[in-house]
Parts: sequence; structure tokens; C-alpha cells
Amino acid sequence: MLYKERSAPLKLVGLQALIERLPSTHDKFLDIQEEIRKRAAGFSGEGNFDRHIREFRPSYPYALLHDICLKQNGVYFQMDSLLITPAFVIIFEIKNLAGRIIVKTNPTQFIHENVERKIIQSPITELERKEIFLQKWLEARGVYIPIKGVVALAYTNELTIPDSPDRQVVFTHDIPILLYKTKLENEILQQHEIHNLANEIRREHHEYNPFPLVKTIKMEAADVLPGVICPYCKYRGMTWLQRKWICEKCLYKASYSHRRLIEEWFMLLDSKITNREFRNFSCLNDPDVAKRHLKNSCLVMKGRMRNAYYYQK
Repeated sequence: MLYKERSAPLKLVGLQALIERLPSTHDKFLDIQEEIRKRAAGFSGEGNFDRHIREFRPSYPYALLHDICLKQNGVYFQMDSLLITPAFVIIFEIKNLAGRIIVKTNPTQFIHENVERKIIQSPITELERKEIFLQKWLEARGVYIPIKGVVALAYTNELTIPDSPDRQVVFTHDIPILLYKTKLENEILQQHEIHNLANEIRREHHEYNPFPLVKTIKMEAADVLPGVICPYCKYRGMTWLQRKWICEKCLYKASYSHRRLIEEWFMLLDSKITNREFRNFSCLNDPDVAKRHLKNSCLVMKGRMRNAYYYQK
């Protein structure tokens, strides 16, 4: 049973919003574009894994959770996907790498050959670290169960493994067959225990919050360009007229285009917003209209008069 689905990483969502509000001449524009490309490719690879593992429908009870981050002894550890069965738990480390991959042991190395040959951080080493932290996290809750680690390659690569590594390295399309062939030798958890454990993991999940991005990636707030962006043609600079936002470029009209702008404010610039800040960011002159927009945007107001500001629940 699926207990936690995967959603787009907040950092990716924020960067995509940021790139629309940066001039192409900005000194970080190309770096942000490249980071978006890498994060989007990683998320796409995880989606590929999710599609294949849906084929796994065993006769025994199980729990599946995607994109989990737990905390053990003050240390956060993130797992791409986690499968709980009656006999063992599997951590999946998902990698989206194009080209040829060579896996070596003693010491463990992942060599990636695409345009050039380079050694990348070993997913097996990452798995070993996460297995240790998850084992301690489970034992602190009285759960003693074997933990396995699997490196899942999102797309079919040329894969060379001269020696057998400590952890399985497989393609995502092979995951269902791998799981069906893995027998349950010593069942430890009953169905209700799997259910309770999965719910506790979901409750203890820590969502990484990279916002506001101007602080996370250390850039000036003044570099973020203002203006309501047209949802149809992406023109930045819709005008509020006759109770609607109107795009000067394609003439698209909508009443609530400012809500996306407010979301982008919290993602990019600050955790609260004043009437004046909203007017400056939306290029809106009327403070009464601005107040009405802010009050109707599911925000919480704190303070009065000139000291009033709004924040998300």
C-alpha cells in the first residue's frame, strides 16, 4: 500500500519560479538554469521508478513511501523510496545517469562515462550511511528488522560491474521482478505493525524548506523582477483593470492571477508580506485593492494599520 506519494521538490519549484523573474544577463542565470535541468532530470528519474514499482502487488502486506527525510540524533537522512515488508525493509537510492556506468569495489567507486569520464559519489556509500541511521531510528522505536539497500538506475545504461558490490545495482524496470523473487524467510512484522510503522514514518517526515530562495542561494532581493506573470503567455506585467488582471501582450484576463505572485513572494523573497510590498511586487497602485487581494488569498494577517503584515498558515 502506498503511504506517501512523491511530489516535485520545493527547491525545483522555487528555482523554476525564480528563473522567470531573472534577467538573462544575471550572473547566476546560467547556473540556475543548469541546476533546474539537473533537478528536473532527477525528479523525472524518480517518476520513472514510481511507475515501475506500481507493478509490484505482492500477496503479503507491505508499505511504500516515497521521498522520506527522517532525523536521528540530530542528523537528517533522506531516502528516495522506502519499502516495508513483514521480513525486511528496503531503501532505494534512485539515480538518473545517462551514458556508461562502471561500478568497482575495494574501494567502492561509481565511474560515469558520458561526454567525459568522472568518478561520482558512490550511491552504495550513500545507502550504507542511510541504512545505519534508519536502523538506529527503528531500534529507538523498538523495531528490529533487517534493512537492505538497492541502487535503482532510472534509465537503461551500459552497465559494467567487474566485481559484485555489497548492494544490488539494478534498472528500475527490473525492480518488480527483483522484489517478486525476493522471498520472505523470517516474518517479523504483522500487517498492523507495518501500518503503524508507515504512519509513524510519515508523521516524522521532515519536509525540506529552502524558502525564501534569495537567502538560500545568497542573492539580492532587488534582482527579482516584479510584475504579475500571465499564466497563458508568460508575459510579466499584467495590469489590474475593471476587476481583472489583463495581459498587455495576449489580452488574457483573469481575476486571481495575483495569487501565483503571492506564492512566488513567499518562495523567493520573504516569509511575510506587507500591503506596500505586495503593491511594489505586483505593480499595483491602489492600497485598498491590494488589501482586498491579500485578505482573499488565504493568508493570516497580523498587526494593525501600518504595522500589519500577512503570512501563510
